[in-house]
Amino acid sequence: MQGEQYVFDGLDELYETAEVLPEVDRHDVYAHQEELDEWEQVPYRDSLWTDDGRTTGVVSSNQDFYNVIQYGDILETVGDAVDRHGIEPSGRVSISPTAHKMSANIDFDQEVYANEDDPIELGLQVQSGHSGFHGLKYDIGAERQVCSNGMTAFISELSFDQTHGEPFQPGLAYNAVDAVAESPAEIEHRLAQAQNRELMNQDEALLVLMESGIDRHLKNPVPDLLNSLYDEVEDPEAPTLWETYNAATRALTHYTNDVPDYELAEGFEQAAQLLENGANEIPEPERLGRQAVDNRSRQLIERGDTEPYWPEEEQTLRELMEQHEIQA
Repeated sequence: MQGEQYVFDGLDELYETAEVLPEVDRHDVYAHQEELDEWEQVPYRDSLWTDDGRTTGVVSSNQDFYNVIQYGDILETVGDAVDRHGIEPSGRVSISPTAHKMSANIDFDQEVYANEDDPIELGLQVQSGHSGFHGLKYDIGAERQVCSNGMTAFISELSFDQTHGEPFQPGLAYNAVDAVAESPAEIEHRLAQAQNRELMNQDEALLVLMESGIDRHLKNPVPDLLNSLYDEVEDPEAPTLWETYNAATRALTHYTNDVPDYELAEGFEQAAQLLENGANEIPEPERLGRQAVDNRSRQLIERGDTEPYWPEEEQTLRELMEQHEIQA
């Protein structure tokens, strides 16, 4: 079931989009006792309804615990922030059918280069929600121009977030836009680092991708990821973290059959683990590969409680375990 999709080109259209995004208000929650056919208000919960009549969430009625943050206010504030930099943004907004999730991709028309033949257009990705489980998060967003692969959340230092326990903080949007717009040199350095770090081989790269969790966003995970690795990896005996990351984003971008942005956001964040270890550093390929091999060998060889990803996977795992000196 598809939600709403909005596309804008330029600052004026961004503001126009912000005005038409669904707004949410608080309403009462009632409990129904079926045998007695009685209704009673639940005083500590509020239901959230859009202005066009959709129920989008049930949250705490105490605003110390939950504040409604309107999607339109978020997008409008990002517009004000990019305007300060003289940026003419373009992009899209994706809203789930019940309006409980929102994802916005805002392109800044600003390029960096992974190398001279690999331009990447920078921007910002924004995620928010009304269900009570989703806060507000701003991440670096980007798109590789050579293949239209989406990229996001690969530098934690350029991420900003707040919970619904706080009122909307416009300053975070300004901080996020400033951070991305003013960091092209840092971004290029991160991408250059990733091109100099190698996994054992393409089999290990596939295991790393499967263990990252992005497989659950793909209909045919192993074939899709193998095809993507074939397209991205130059030397199958030495796939770099950059190539492996590009295989992940290629699969999520090209093999997901129009899955909306608000659903794919988690997949892109999982892929970003290949370029970001949570401490604003590139992961060590040895540790990343060893962890994937160790985890998968426990599932497939030691416990034997799972099906192999491909027919020869157990033999592949034993060879990788030997290279990593992991005891069976």
